[in-house]
Amino acid sequence: MITIGSRSFDSVDELEKLVIHAATEYELNGYVEDFDGVEITDPEYDDLFRELKSLKPTSIAFKGTSPSVAKSKGSTIVHNPPMTSIAKADGELTEKEDIYNKWMEDCKTRLGKTPTFSQSYKRDGVALRINYIDGKMVGAGLRPRDGINGSDVTRHMKHIAGVPLTLPHPYTLSLNGEIECWFEDFAIVNAERDAAGEEQYKNPRNYTAGCLGRDDAAETKNARLRIAFYSITGFDDWQDHYKTEVDRAKWANSPEGLNLLDDDGKGYFVRMLLHTNRKQLQVMEDHAKKLPYYVDGVVLKVNDLEDQEDLGHTGDDKVNPPRGAVAWKFAEETAEAEVSSIEWNASRTGRVVPTAIFDKPFMLADTENSRATCNNYGWMEDRGLGPGAKVRCKKGGKIIPNIMEVLTPVKDIGSPSNCPSCNSTLEVISSSSGNRDLKCTNEDCGAKHVKGWLFYVTNMGGKGLGASAMEKVLNSGKVHSLPDLYKLEVSDLTPHGFSERQALLALAAIWRVKPDKDAKLKKALEEAQQTKQKIPAWQFFASLGISGAGNSAGKALVQELQTWDAIRTATTDTLLTVSGIGETTAKAITAFFQKRGPVVDELVDKFVELELPKFGKLTGTNFVLTGSFTLGKTHWEHQIQELGGNIQSSVGKGTQYLVREHGKPDGSLSDKEQKAANLGVKIIGVPELEKLL
Repeated sequence: MITIGSRSFDSVDELEKLVIHAATEYELNGYVEDFDGVEITDPEYDDLFRELKSLKPTSIAFKGTSPSVAKSKGSTIVHNPPMTSIAKADGELTEKEDIYNKWMEDCKTRLGKTPTFSQSYKRDGVALRINYIDGKMVGAGLRPRDGINGSDVTRHMKHIAGVPLTLPHPYTLSLNGEIECWFEDFAIVNAERDAAGEEQYKNPRNYTAGCLGRDDAAETKNARLRIAFYSITGFDDWQDHYKTEVDRAKWANSPEGLNLLDDDGKGYFVRMLLHTNRKQLQVMEDHAKKLPYYVDGVVLKVNDLEDQEDLGHTGDDKVNPPRGAVAWKFAEETAEAEVSSIEWNASRTGRVVPTAIFDKPFMLADTENSRATCNNYGWMEDRGLGPGAKVRCKKGGKIIPNIMEVLTPVKDIGSPSNCPSCNSTLEVISSSSGNRDLKCTNEDCGAKHVKGWLFYVTNMGGKGLGASAMEKVLNSGKVHSLPDLYKLEVSDLTPHGFSERQALLALAAIWRVKPDKDAKLKKALEEAQQTKQKIPAWQFFASLGISGAGNSAGKALVQELQTWDAIRTATTDTLLTVSGIGETTAKAITAFFQKRGPVVDELVDKFVELELPKFGKLTGTNFVLTGSFTLGKTHWEHQIQELGGNIQSSVGKGTQYLVREHGKPDGSLSDKEQKAANLGVKIIGVPELEKLL
């Protein structure tokens, strides 16, 4: 048994699965939940990651060559060189100091001299790279788990403060940075959502990631996002302009350089200073509390850029962390308080979620706090966390704190025996990640409907319907199953706390109609209600909220089973033949359709028109395109897809063709070509592809 914080694992393999899952979830969604829908905080993920590193250093979780994650939205931008994360100095103070000292000594030994070092705040936003050719922006991609295949977010760049669409000089280079939402702006965003009756976002980074995942870039226009750049890559003429981290930062923000200045003359490129001693880190940590944005540490780098190149990467692989940098993580702020009561709320998954309430609020991260999350029921029971317990809370960023330790336990934790939503008897369920949770097994629990049906509407593409509004919808007494949502009229909602405008907006979210003035909205809504909603079959599947079966599973099922009937009637054995579908997920899918099949059938028969991939002579044939193409890669991808072919991001056993237009000048094979050759995948050029088409 392996115990890490509030989680227990029967084996290293179980721990590895959770770490890989967490990394994948963050890449796709910008926030992290475990297999049971329980949030994994950044510090907790760091603990899991560090423990796995010590127990299984060869895990695929640490390899940049691991399969890239299928993106839920948009296309992919290939990062060259890879966007790497950097090593961390975290843990207890003595552990951090040991890592810090060893890192500095390693740099000195490898370089054969004592280098200078730079320091800058570690911004906690969403990392990305923006590419420029001859001074014009040509693309922007998020930093992915594998460091290479990043989600394309180019469409959002014109709406983010500080992002230059053109540079003042015709430079070809890439700017690496973090998209972030400052505390003041985040407060405004949540205040607006609260006024609209919508759920508030958990923290600035989750909100930022969600904005960048939207298909419609226009929705980012008023999102209050900003950029903070921290490095430049792919700039051949850099030695003519700067030679150190400190000089580069000054040059990037100067009118003579990239002129990355806001209206007040402050720079969008992070401020770099020389680092000379350990005490400076504490000064920066103390000052961090006064910053208008969230930082979680200090990035230390070898100051000289040539020295950085000489140091290379750990393991000498460019997808691994660079040797010339390390992140000093700040200590988590803590405070002690006494729990007044425990609030229990049923969730979409049936898990009854505990929250500690404090009648005497405590200060943490410069904010007054009267609530804190409590991990899970089993953790509370083992430690005696209930009303009257004295606890220590921690807080990463200006979000709701988490209870990290029970100082004075109590015998009675005050756990409920019945569901707080439907009054059904609760059961204690042990999860795959070692948690013990109270769960409501009543499938008709109202809380499950609120969360589940809101999940359905949101993932189908509906905008602006929050949990509070959905509760009012259910209180109308007109909705007993998902298809009933499409049968609602304004008159069904106005007697239950909706104004006419609010009722129109609720129905607009259900029918995916863009909000407008009342007259236009009524007409658009009436028109939408006359026809079925068209939506990709994979997205509809993912919107059903089947445990463990989201976007990736939906895409895999549609690609391999090809028809909705085949998906709807698939047995567990059939589902297990689909790539990425494991036994637990396969059983969850079949169980869902056995119980909810008639409801899904009514949705498809009356309200939803499913869009499936086109089929033709290339149906069932998988292609990987590598390198650059004269007509562009997208040109050939579309032609392949028109004939039913499938485009893959990486070469695997199921790949039939690897397509390239130009090989390496020296005649050697690229990594993808070498892998294709090893697997017996046919490598073809454009002429051969044209014959297939």
